[in-house]
Amino acid sequence: MTRPTVVLLPGFQGSADQPILVNLSSRLEALGFPCLRLAPPRLKLTPELEVYGAWLDDQLPAGPLILVGRSFGGRLAIRLAARRQLEAVVLLGFPIRPPGKKRPLDEQALAALRCPTWIAQGTKDELGPIKVLRTFAGSAEIFPLIGAGHDFGSKESLALEAATQWLKVGVKGQTR
Repeated sequence: MTRPTVVLLPGFQGSADQPILVNLSSRLEALGFPCLRLAPPRLKLTPELEVYGAWLDDQLPAGPLILVGRSFGGRLAIRLAARRQLEAVVLLGFPIRPPGKKRPLDEQALAALRCPTWIAQGTKDELGPIKVLRTFAGSAEIFPLIGAGHDFGSKESLALEAATQWLKVGVKGQTR
């Protein structure tokens, strides 16, 4: 059985070689998942997600896809999920509501997700409080990283192992 391509997107201004993405793609490739790490072009001004979304649409391979987004990359992933059928979405630290800043379009996009979704979120993530995340995550599975902030720190390997297992087993116990 051919596995879907896993497209990994970094945090804001991050590169395709962001260590968390390199580590996760290595784990997934060992399981037979084809992986593609992409980094949006760097913009000098605060980016409009639509600009990045158009760029991402042009980069994606044909066929079934799983999107993995680290922070800002997750914001791109959920927006794309609204326009394209995906096998799954994995979010690694989703910045749903930074201090003093609401993101209603992100909240709506997250609530509207229809594909299987798994989210690793630090319980001390100042950019994405779990309480707020739970409000909009619908049926997404949230994996809380106790004591971790937005960067996961020492909990990163735990998050990557759990994400790998979730993708390996798939939804409702069906092997991907």
